[in-house]
Amino acid sequence: MVSFSVYAIIYAVIEILTMPVLHIHNSGVLFYVDSVFKYYPRIGVPISSLYCGSFALCISMLATHFIFRYVAVCKPQQLHYFEGNKIYYLFIPPTILFILWTLSIYFNFGPNQIKKDFFRNMTWHLYEEDIDKIAFMGLLYFTRAEDGRRIFQTPDLLGALISCVIMTICLLTCVICAYKTYVKLNDLTIEMSDRTRSLNKQLFWTLGLQTLLPFVTQYIPVGTMFLLPFFEIRFGRIGNLVGAFCSLYPAMDPIIAIFMIDRFRSFILRKERVTTTSKVSTMNDDGRTEA
Repeated sequence: MVSFSVYAIIYAVIEILTMPVLHIHNSGVLFYVDSVFKYYPRIGVPISSLYCGSFALCISMLATHFIFRYVAVCKPQQLHYFEGNKIYYLFIPPTILFILWTLSIYFNFGPNQIKKDFFRNMTWHLYEEDIDKIAFMGLLYFTRAEDGRRIFQTPDLLGALISCVIMTICLLTCVICAYKTYVKLNDLTIEMSDRTRSLNKQLFWTLGLQTLLPFVTQYIPVGTMFLLPFFEIRFGRIGNLVGAFCSLYPAMDPIIAIFMIDRFRSFILRKERVTTTSKVSTMNDDGRTEA
């Protein structure tokens, strides 16, 4: 939860510096900066790349979260690999994927003359913005020749492929780890107290909802954004919902844990009683303890 709190702060700062506007137009997706850096492409374009890369950071941190849960529940004897400062090793894969996604966006989806000509009329008529002056990124799968033939843009196809591969790896990691953790938590052959089994059920439902949440708020919106332009489906300004949905996840994820786990929920709703009296245990001659 601490890591996602830090991520949420970083994401909020980047979003304020970006103030993104997203528009799905024919075979392309326009993403331009509407903040104070709108007319400073040298600053706005790298910030746009960081904003897009923050999505990779979020889903890869989520995958790392599920890996740690899997180890804690299914392989507790291996938790020593994450003791002390070793816990920070978990942040290496998310950092690598964040850098890879950011660089891919910057070099593959960066502005060029073809994209400026493609988005020029739409940008002026709908937003009254000169595409030559604003900081923007653009995904453009292909343009149309005069005879209707598709002219594919290789860098954009490569960038979309890299993004989809990263999304697939993170999603499969979450699903596989969640399934194995679920099986372990519901293994009736493991002897445990009623209280422990009840806590495990709470953790299972929490795990299930926390698996479903990013699928709805992140994978579906972003996946749809990559898919629709390939079929030239116009979604226009509705594309801004992608950023809105993605920003929901960091805020909603801890709420699930807070209200699904009894102790957390009772404390938030002021139902948890705090015991102030202390007990001292003593040992009798027969070896029994008394409070």
